[in-house]
Amino acid sequence: MRSLNVSNSSNMELPSVGAHCCQENCNALDFLPYVCTCCKTFCLEHFTAHSVDCQIGDNVVSELKKIENFLTCSEEGCHERSIIPLVCQNCSKHFCVKHRHIGECVKKTEDEYKAAREILAIPTNQFNAAKANSDREINKKIENAMKNDNKRKLALKVQLMRLKSKAVGLQSIPPTERVYFNILLPSKSEKAVYVSNVWTIGRTIDYIAEICHLKNNNNKSGELKLRLFKTDKNILSHVMSDSIKNLIDSQVILDGESIIIEYVSDNCVVLN
Repeated sequence: MRSLNVSNSSNMELPSVGAHCCQENCNALDFLPYVCTCCKTFCLEHFTAHSVDCQIGDNVVSELKKIENFLTCSEEGCHERSIIPLVCQNCSKHFCVKHRHIGECVKKTEDEYKAAREILAIPTNQFNAAKANSDREINKKIENAMKNDNKRKLALKVQLMRLKSKAVGLQSIPPTERVYFNILLPSKSEKAVYVSNVWTIGRTIDYIAEICHLKNNNNKSGELKLRLFKTDKNILSHVMSDSIKNLIDSQVILDGESIIIEYVSDNCVVLN
């Protein structure tokens, strides 16, 4: 409940509570005074009379009415509103902050979009071509170094670092179990893959076929089978239950090496 005004005779009893009405000849102390938009303080009685004639208050109300005239963004599907106009110099339409930097206000034809995409793609294509050429040169140097017993260990480390940066595999394989291979595919392309060292040769072939989208008929009789070969074209193992770890421990294959996956007959142990 609102506190009552007190007379001047009571002012000395509560000198620091409330505020005095600034109306001439009033000066009543009000515990919950009314403050006008012109920053003057009144009691209830004189505030009501003052608010009718206050010019500053009228101006504030007028400004509030102007703010109600919101501008809606012209971007299709956007309902953002603003009191500040952001007008495009080309089409003279208002856009919100999010869409004020749209590249165009006039729709292009599909051919114009295609031409624009081709222009934007030029730097990317040039970079990809240069990178592919650089990768081929590095691959040649690594391949030649692999043939040199003195350089083989260092070349293998370099290839392993490159494979780790781009290899794909199951995230569920613990990092301590991951073994990285550069897979040479039947299409003559390459793919960096990591597998688990506890997997068997059969499981590894199935996974490489899956992730590289190779047709796998290893469980069908009378069909060509997928097998893994070393780069010297000798089969990695013709025993499908051999584990990757056993082959690495016996140095048949090393972490980071390139291996070939190819379709062959059941009894093939060396690629042509």
